Amino acid sequence: MGKRWDLDKVDSAILRLLQKDSRMSYQEMSKQTGISDATIQFRLKRMKARGIIDKFTVVANPALLGYAVMAVILVQTDTDKHDDAKLALAKIPEITEVYSILGEYDLLIKVWAGSLTELNTVMNVKIRAVDGIEDLLEMVVVERVKEEMPPV
Repeated sequence: MGKRWDLDKVDSAILRLLQKDSRMSYQEMSKQTGISDATIQFRLKRMKARGIIDKFTVVANPALLGYAVMAVILVQTDTDKHDDAKLALAKIPEITEVYSILGEYDLLIKVWAGSLTELNTVMNVKIRAVDGIEDLLEMVVVERVKEEMPPV
């Protein structure tokens, strides 16, 4: 882990606004916070340089892009092949998140598919084919209740 930065009220206010709308202009942020445009620009540049802000992005609606099914899968790997397996899984386009975890399973992955049939194909043709995968525990998500970054 990197160094933890303690954010002041100004940085926190800027980050909260950007988490709601990453395209918000400096002028609009200034209007909503009472902080000058120049200060906002300086603070953003500093937070980017420190690595506090990784990137600016857009969150698309998966269903409208044809991804009707999401599953969370726990993966057991062969200890000797763990590193290669996690890197191979990270290259599969339908897998959007890969985490190394502690416990009975070694990895947690998030997989998106257009249908249950497609999800089955991804699991059996792509994921199980990865060298070093020993077992999967699949959980199909029926409702996304909350999905966001921790508060600032």
